[in-house]
Amino acid sequence: MWSRLPPRFVANMLNSHTVVGLAASVLLYVLCLSGTVMVFHEEFARWEQPGVPEFLQVSPQSVENMAQETLAGLDEPPHHFYIMLPVQDMPRMSITADETSWYANAAGERIARVDTPWTTFLTQLHYYLTLPGVLGLTLVGILGVLMTALVFSGVLAHPKLFRDAFKLRFKGNARLRETDTHNRLGVWAMPFHLVVAFTGAALGLASLVAVTLAPRYSEGDFEAFFAPVFGEEGAEDERPAPLADISTALANFKAQHPDLVPWYVSFHDPATVGQGAEILAQHPRRLVYGDNYHFDQEGNITGSTGLADGALGQQVAASLYTLHFGSFGGLLVKLAYGVFGILSTVVVASGINIWLLKRRQRGRPAAALERAWKGTLWGTPFAMSLVLALVVAGVNSVGVHVAVFWIALTGAMVLAMALPRIAVHDILRRLAGALLLVAVLAHAAIHLDEFHSPAAWGISAALLVFASWLLKPRRLLAAWGREPMAASR
Repeated sequence: MWSRLPPRFVANMLNSHTVVGLAASVLLYVLCLSGTVMVFHEEFARWEQPGVPEFLQVSPQSVENMAQETLAGLDEPPHHFYIMLPVQDMPRMSITADETSWYANAAGERIARVDTPWTTFLTQLHYYLTLPGVLGLTLVGILGVLMTALVFSGVLAHPKLFRDAFKLRFKGNARLRETDTHNRLGVWAMPFHLVVAFTGAALGLASLVAVTLAPRYSEGDFEAFFAPVFGEEGAEDERPAPLADISTALANFKAQHPDLVPWYVSFHDPATVGQGAEILAQHPRRLVYGDNYHFDQEGNITGSTGLADGALGQQVAASLYTLHFGSFGGLLVKLAYGVFGILSTVVVASGINIWLLKRRQRGRPAAALERAWKGTLWGTPFAMSLVLALVVAGVNSVGVHVAVFWIALTGAMVLAMALPRIAVHDILRRLAGALLLVAVLAHAAIHLDEFHSPAAWGISAALLVFASWLLKPRRLLAAWGREPMAASR
């Protein structure tokens, strides 16, 4: 079928594929690399505070007592108030009042503030590219659309892509090696590339759709705009009232839905007449992230939002997040997403390498651009490692982290262009490895007596392996950041 496509059409698709790829290459690379790390955000949160107790069982009465004591100790009533219950992926309990969160033990006693600046930085980088709210989400959504376009245009631009799915010419010239790397990884992981790109586009552009249409359909009320999908809050009535009965609600929920896993207990305007109370529960063996089950003042379950069994659109919307981050099948699925995320990052890197090699072979080299791209390839992990090292050192301001990341990445690109006689990218690679190594060792020394979390050991081990890879001799890293100039001679 593909081989019958007109040559002119194939050429046009190839040109559009190159243009789209160049326009978004740097941001796509940052997005893919940060997204690969973001898959393990729960594990990183456990790594940042490894001494927090972990457990899977907690009594409803302990949850009730913790909620009552926390509310009683607040200076003013919160608007949003919720409790995260321990589940398999995050076996910790925490309670949040508006912007402040605390971890708690199985007895419901608050033991420490939630303090995860690295995980917060990762979220800001991957969700928003560190831009404000809707602007950041929109840019990420547009990049998701562009990535989807790249997958489709890449397939249409290469009629023999599937026939040559296992054709690897590592002994050929640099351009053939890069092309085979790009095409093979693109084919082998194509379902993943499409799923991640499409769900990222949908999640990112949802806010833009709301901003555009809410003034017309819901008088500018964003929550009302999304209410048909995610439910709506009840009418406000701030007169004081007892907090809805959490312990009875959890007991009733377990009796009515023994196959579901309670995950969050949430309140809007708690301890008021108009309070809204619900239990977000996971549905094992389903792609939806969960469904909200409402309960009244006495703890009676009164219904659900319908994310698990409502309209098809609701179920699709509730599945986007889990599909995007691989949070639907435990650690094995996360590890698979991590591997595929690395493949996506390599596909982006090799795509630009191919274009640079083509220019050089056609007698139109772009030496400064080649160096800038190598600065991007190694400057991004360097900048991320620098932020991680700052976090371990106790610098917890996310604003500082954002500034340091972009200054470091921009500086890496500028230095790579300005110093043609120095292998800046190789220095950046080694610095990234050294920073990771120092950060892991320092973190271990600081938390030596409180490494209770298995995830903390796992993250430390993974970071040490990656640091060792970054510090390996240059020849072993050729496939990641091959030099177009040297490789083509």
